[in-house]
This record gives sequence, structure tokens and C-alpha cells, in this order.
Amino acid sequence: MRRQASAAGIAREGSGPLFGLDPLRLPVSITAADPAADDGSREIGISRDGVELRRCVRGVQMRVQLPFSEYEGLAVRVLAPGGGEPVIFLSLEHRDDALSILLHASEDSDASAACARKWSRVTGCPILVADADGRLRNPAPVSKRKGDGMRRKRRSALRHRRTAFRTRSERAASPIAHNLHAGEREIIARD
Repeated sequence: MRRQASAAGIAREGSGPLFGLDPLRLPVSITAADPAADDGSREIGISRDGVELRRCVRGVQMRVQLPFSEYEGLAVRVLAPGGGEPVIFLSLEHRDDALSILLHASEDSDASAACARKWSRVTGCPILVADADGRLRNPAPVSKRKGDGMRRKRRSALRHRRTAFRTRSERAASPIAHNLHAGEREIIARD
């Protein structure tokens, strides 16, 4: 498993993110702070299938594997620590806060938005924005658009099959083919 950056969030010089995991370079493994663990840290492995958390609590080794569908979504929070520049945090949010994972922290809003879209595409989780009171909401809920019903038949695997209705209508519309032979005389038996 490839190891990317540390989850400590130490600021680097330059215009890059303060902390960031690349969703296009999975699987990744990071170490994050965990006050409940014996050594104060936990190992987090993120792959295309989901998340694996490993830690030791009171001498008991724990390993939890979660698919991305267990997570509520990607939370975007804007915080201004110490009254300085606002920092945008992107985290994979779970109902249990101990299972939430920081994915990206940056002062650049464009880079954070691009990163959120990439992570959303990779994980299949919606992007959630934190309100002033800390509640998460979906800024663009999926509305029932016209035409979102059944799949269109032209994209179906059975699109070349003809239905019974179509077969009957094609027979009715086509002219009856008579066997005519050019240059021959028609013989009709009359009474």
C-alpha cells in the first residue's frame, strides 16, 4: 500500500494544500491522531473498495473495514483558526465521529472544490456543506428531474429485438408482394 502524506496537517511553504490525499492514487495508507488508542494514533487505509481502520485499544488490536456506502458523505468545513486565513477542510463523514477521516485541508477554495469533486466521484458519496451551527446539508440535493424514470430502450441490450406490436404493425404496413413474372401471360380459368 502506498503511503502519502502524514495526517498531522503541518503547514508547508508555498501555495499547495496544508494536507491532502490524492483520490486518483489509491490505495493509500496514513497515520492519524487517535486519543482513544494506546499509542495515540491509528492507521488508516483507503482503497477503491472502502476504508480500513487499525488501532490498539487497551491491548486489543482492532481492525474495522467499511465500504464507502456506510459514510454519510464528504463534509466541507470552512474554519478560521486564530482569526487568520480561513482553511477549508474536506473529510469523509461517518455517523460515528471516531470513523470520520480528514482527506484534504487547504486555503485555496478552487483546489478544495476540485478535490471534493474527485473524492465524490471516486467514493460515490455526496458533497455535504457544514452550516454555521455545524449541521451537514447537501447544497444541491438530487431533485426528481423529468425523464429520470426508466432507461430508454435505445440504450438497452435488447434494443434490436422487435416487439410483437412492432412485428404486427410492420406486416400491416408492408404491401403484399405478388409473384409477377415479366413477359408471361396470366392464365385465368373462367366458368
